[in-house]
Amino acid sequence: VQTLGVWSGTAPALDPTVTRKSKKTMMKVGLSGVLATALDVTALVVLIEVFGVYVTIAAFVAAISGGVANFAVNKFWAFGCRQRIDFRQVATYAVVSLVTGLFVAGAVHVFAIGLGTPYLFAKAIAAALVFVAWTYPAQSKFVFPRASRAA
Repeated sequence: VQTLGVWSGTAPALDPTVTRKSKKTMMKVGLSGVLATALDVTALVVLIEVFGVYVTIAAFVAAISGGVANFAVNKFWAFGCRQRIDFRQVATYAVVSLVTGLFVAGAVHVFAIGLGTPYLFAKAIAAALVFVAWTYPAQSKFVFPRASRAA
C-alpha cells in the first residue's frame, strides 16, 4: 500500500528492506524531535515565567524555536546533509511539519475525545504513530531526499 508515495505500508522500523543505516537515521530523527520538544517546552516556560510574555505569543515563539532547531539537527546530524540550506528545503520542511501537526491533532482527538485516553498519553501515542507513519518517511523522501538515498 502506498500512502502519498511515501512508503510501502510497513512501518520503516519494522520493514526488513530498510537498511541498518536507515534505521540509525530514523533513531537520530526521533532523538532530534525529543531535543526540539525539550527546547520548545523550555522556551515556553522561560518566556512566560521569566519574561512575562503572553502565553499565546510565547507558545508561538517556542514552537518556532523548536522547529528551527529540529530542522538544523535533522539536516546536519540525522540526515548528514551537507548542502546549503535552500528555500525548497525549508518550505518542504514547513509543509511536512504542518501536516504532522494536523495528523497529531486528529489522532489526539480520536484517542482523547473519542476513546477517553488521558490527553498527555494520547499525545505521546499520536506523536509516535505519526512519526513512524508520516514524519520520518516524508522528511526522508521530500525534505532530505539526497541525504536519504545515501543512507
